[in-house]
Amino acid sequence: MPETSSQSTHPKVVASFATREEADQALQYLNAEAIPQELVSIRTSEVSLEPPHAPDEMNNQVQEDEHRNLRTMGSSMAASGAGMAAAGAVVATGGAALPAIAAAAIAGLGAGVASEGVSAATNVSVKPDAEKAAVVVTVTPNSADQSERAKGVLRKLSAIRVWEE
Repeated sequence: MPETSSQSTHPKVVASFATREEADQALQYLNAEAIPQELVSIRTSEVSLEPPHAPDEMNNQVQEDEHRNLRTMGSSMAASGAGMAAAGAVVATGGAALPAIAAAAIAGLGAGVASEGVSAATNVSVKPDAEKAAVVVTVTPNSADQSERAKGVLRKLSAIRVWEE
């Protein structure tokens, strides 16, 4: 059965830019390469236009800073509970348990330092602002030639990344 859809069979060309000015410059170059404006769309992530999200509005996804805060809070509460239990044991035994608890505290400190090192090593590095995409330009080409010209223009400009979808 023949397909009656008028959509392009060529993959979309997508490029991310750090600033709106860079994306506007890309639009000018695409227009100069005979790629009509109606084939190009722009999405921005302007922070000023977006209201703040509560943590429960983020589809149960924990952001990086929230994850770090929760990890710190959990380890702090565990350490506080262990400290209170140790103090209770020392008081209950009249000080006889002090050497054993001191040794356990030193071992726990070493384990805490090691776990923090492993946690820091597994965290994703934070990108500098210059590498964060603020604007995404999408071109829906009608031909393979338009697709190649769009990719060429976007790669020559200051796009952070160019890919096909």
